[in-house]
Amino acid sequence: MNTVGNTSSVPSTVPPPANPAKGNQRGQTTLAAETDRWQALAENMAPKIDQVPGLKEQFVQFQALLAEAKTVRNQLKTLKADTGTALDRRNQLLVDGGDLFSRLHLGLQAVHGPRSPRLHEFGLKPRKPRTGRPRKTPAPTPPPPVEVTTHPPAAAVPPTATSHAE
Repeated sequence: MNTVGNTSSVPSTVPPPANPAKGNQRGQTTLAAETDRWQALAENMAPKIDQVPGLKEQFVQFQALLAEAKTVRNQLKTLKADTGTALDRRNQLLVDGGDLFSRLHLGLQAVHGPRSPRLHEFGLKPRKPRTGRPRKTPAPTPPPPVEVTTHPPAAAVPPTATSHAE
């Protein structure tokens, strides 16, 4: 008897994962998809566990593990939300701090001068002093030459020679 390719006619009560893995990721699942499948198994098996007394102890352990997995899943959701809030706050601090730093930097340059060595006291770099050499200005580039084409005058077409039969 060939059992290859036989499928059960009993419909599965376990829902497929919301976003099944594709390609070389097939078979790998997320914690959320696993706990959803585990939850479906627990809900379907709970009313019938008395019919299979040999699995009762394992089923109790499975339910405890499922409860812990749900707790971890909820903790991860909370951490993800808190992380998003913290990242938003960090980005806002960077913007606000950058603005204030710029104002203070420019204010100290206005008080002491942009090239003053006293800026080192505040952890700032003074601008480099100008050297005596003038700056090189690039020579303006000439516009590209315009190409002019001339057409030869139309040549007269010679009449075609007709052969006369003699």
